[in-house]
Amino acid sequence: MKKIFVTILSALALFAAQASAQTSSDFGTWSSIQVVKSFGAPYAMARLEHRSYDNVGSTECWFAMAGGGYNFNSWLKADLSYEYWQIPAAGDMVQHKAVLCFTETLKRSGLALALREKYELAYIPDSDSFTNTLRTRLRGQYKIPDSIFTPYLMYEFFNSFDSGKWVRSLHYAGTEISLGGGHALDLFYMYHLYDKGGLTAACHLLGVGYVFVF
Repeated sequence: MKKIFVTILSALALFAAQASAQTSSDFGTWSSIQVVKSFGAPYAMARLEHRSYDNVGSTECWFAMAGGGYNFNSWLKADLSYEYWQIPAAGDMVQHKAVLCFTETLKRSGLALALREKYELAYIPDSDSFTNTLRTRLRGQYKIPDSIFTPYLMYEFFNSFDSGKWVRSLHYAGTEISLGGGHALDLFYMYHLYDKGGLTAACHLLGVGYVFVF
């Protein structure tokens, strides 16, 4: 698993370096609060997130999520949620999303490798239309012994079922910080590549998230 973790790091670094030479850049932030309530194997969750862009001068979007899931065993879980999106960057577009996720996780000696497949069905009232997107995310992390830090690397790829084309990709480097009692912070840097009118654009992002699990 250590070899896999190093491979992920090398691939992300190489991809980001190549892509940055071909795109224009922006800077923004992602901030979120998430609460998860466990009932044993079942769980409920809620999330509120704000995203900025245009060198942190404008709100790209914000969304609220509520849902629930089930831990089938130590390595497989699934959840279903509803998301309400408000997108000022697209003329205050509203989207309603139904989201289904499956996450498989392998753990060994402080290392964890997780694969998440997420299907999003989005309804856009302004155009009375639907979009279908598949998001594939690979995450590698390491829990430092006797430490509050769990650094991670993560890559996520978005593909449209409607056009069959790439939509965007997210490249993370970050760490979770345990605050005790189910409270944690998530700090990360992200290199975000996305389609913009048929061209590839980029955004450098700093993110902070607060998570409470009880």
